[in-house]
Amino acid sequence: MGANASRVDAQDPEASGGFVVPAAPSQEHPLVARLYVFDIDNNKWLQQNSEAIPEFSKVDEDEDDMEAGWYLAVSGQFDLLISEDLRLTVDGLTKTWYFYAGTSRCLKFYSKEGFDLANQRYDNCLFENRYKLEPTEENKKKIYEKDAYDAWALGQDPAEIFFDVDEPEDHCDPKKFNHLREDHASHEDDSEAHQLEMGGLDNSFLIKDGSVEVFRNVNDGVKKSGVSVKLNFKGTPMTPQKALLANQESNLLFLTPDTSKKSSIFRVDLEREQVVSEWTFRKDGVDIPMADIATDSKSAQMDLTSTFMGLDSNRLCRWDTRTAQGKVQEQEVELEYSTGKDYSVASKTLFRCMATTGEGHVALGSYDGRIRLYTDRSLTKAKTAFPGLGSPITAIDCSYDGKWVLATTDTYVLVISTAFRTKDGAMTTGFKAAMGKSQSAPRLLKLLPSDVTKTGNAPFTKARFTWITEQGKQERWIVVSCGTYSVLWNFRQVKMSTGPGASAATTGGFKTCFDYSMSSSKSETVMDSAFMHDNFNSTTSNMVVATKHDIYSCAGMDIDD
Repeated sequence: MGANASRVDAQDPEASGGFVVPAAPSQEHPLVARLYVFDIDNNKWLQQNSEAIPEFSKVDEDEDDMEAGWYLAVSGQFDLLISEDLRLTVDGLTKTWYFYAGTSRCLKFYSKEGFDLANQRYDNCLFENRYKLEPTEENKKKIYEKDAYDAWALGQDPAEIFFDVDEPEDHCDPKKFNHLREDHASHEDDSEAHQLEMGGLDNSFLIKDGSVEVFRNVNDGVKKSGVSVKLNFKGTPMTPQKALLANQESNLLFLTPDTSKKSSIFRVDLEREQVVSEWTFRKDGVDIPMADIATDSKSAQMDLTSTFMGLDSNRLCRWDTRTAQGKVQEQEVELEYSTGKDYSVASKTLFRCMATTGEGHVALGSYDGRIRLYTDRSLTKAKTAFPGLGSPITAIDCSYDGKWVLATTDTYVLVISTAFRTKDGAMTTGFKAAMGKSQSAPRLLKLLPSDVTKTGNAPFTKARFTWITEQGKQERWIVVSCGTYSVLWNFRQVKMSTGPGASAATTGGFKTCFDYSMSSSKSETVMDSAFMHDNFNSTTSNMVVATKHDIYSCAGMDIDD
C-alpha cells in the first residue's frame, strides 16, 4: 500500500514536528499506536495517547443502546460499530489509520506487523458486520462471486486494464475551484426546492413544493427568468418527488410522494405552464408503483423521444407515453446469484437508482451496494453485475461513452471502469458484454480526515460527471455535494493518481483519490451540484449549485490551459 503524498501525507500529524514520538512503546502489545485527534478550531492534530491500543469486541445480540456486531474502541474510548460510517482511510506508507469518531482521529502504528494485523482484524469485522457471515474465504467468494473476487474482495486489477489516461493532457487544477466566479440568486418564493433539473437547451429548472421555477441558461451559469409554473392538477396542488425533462425540454414528467398516486406520473407542458396529463403505470391490469424515472439516454431530453425508464424495488421498465399503457419493454429482473435465480432473494435486493449512457445503456444501483449494467437492447438480464462494497448506492451516473460509472454512497464515491477487451480482441464495455474476470477494482473518492470534520460528517449526495452529449469527448470533472459544500475532482487526475502502477492511499485495499477541492461553504445544505451542458462551456466548465432556498452559478473551471 502506498500514499498520495500531495494530500494524505499533508494530514500526517507528525509531519510538521512538535510532538515527542517515542522510538518504541514501553509495552509489547502488537497493536500499540499513537492516537491523535483533529482540532478543527486551530486546524491541527493533538496527541491524546502515545500508547493507545485498538480493541475489537463483539456484541452478540441487540442491546438497549448497541446493535449486534463488532465494535472498535481505542484504549477504552468510543465504542463504535465497525462500518463505513467510520470513514476509515489507510495510509500504508506511514502505517496510519484515519477515521471519524465524533471528530477526525488517527492512529499511527509503531510496527508494520501491528499495522497489518489491525488491518486484517478490521477488514474481517467489517465483512461480518456487513454480510452477517463469518469472514472465511468460502463466504467471501460467495458474496463477491468467482469472477469478481480479485477485483472487489482484494482490490486487484486484471492483467490488462483500460484507464484512458493517454488523452491530451489538460491542466485543470481542482484547487482553482476555490477561485470560481459565483453569482448568487434567491428563489422567487420561500417554498423549498427538492431537485435541480438541468436543461441542455434554453432553460434549467428548480423543482419545488407546488411549483417549478424556470432559469435561463447562459454561458456562465443560469439567470432568473421570473417564470414560476404552478403545479395544480384538477384543482389539487402537486409536489414532485422525482422529475425529468422530455420532448425537447418542452415537457416535465414527475412522480409524486402522494401514496395514493404511487402508480402515476404527471406531465407538465412547460410552454403552457400547466400540468396537462396523468398516466398510470400498469401491467396486465395491475398498477405498478415506480420509485425512480430516467431519460432513455444522456441526450434524450433534448430529442423528440416518447419513451423513458422506470424503476421500482425489483423491476426495470421502459414506458412509452404514446399510449395509455404503451410499454415497450418490461420484465421482472432476474438477479445473477451463484446459487441461481431466487425471487424471494430478489425482493430484498431493492433497486434504488439508475442512469443511462449516450447509447441508452442502463446502470442500476441497489441498497445492497450491487451495481448492474444492462444493454439498451434488453432489460431482462444484466450483462455485468458488480458486487459492490456493501454500502447502499444512493445515486449513479455514467459517462457518455459508457466506459465509466460513478456510484455514490454516503461516505465515498465508486469510480468503476467498464471498458475491457473480449476474447476475440474487440474493445467493448460491460454494458454490451459480460466482463467476467476482466473486471477492474473500483477506485474510491473520499474526503481527507480534516474535511470530514469540516463538513460535520455530512453524507455525499449525487456524484455527477461533466455533462457532454457528443461521442469522442471525455468528461473532465466529477462533482459531489456534501453538507454545505460542493466537492470537485479532476477526472483525468483521478485516473492518473489511481491507475495501474500509481501509488495511492487505500480504503480496505482499494486505491483512493484525495486530490480534490471544495467550494465555499453555503448558508444551508447543498441540495444538488450539477454541470451545465457542454453547449454552455467554451473555455471553461460551468456549474450550478442549489440549496433549498438559493441557487449559485459557478464559472471559471479551465478546460484548456
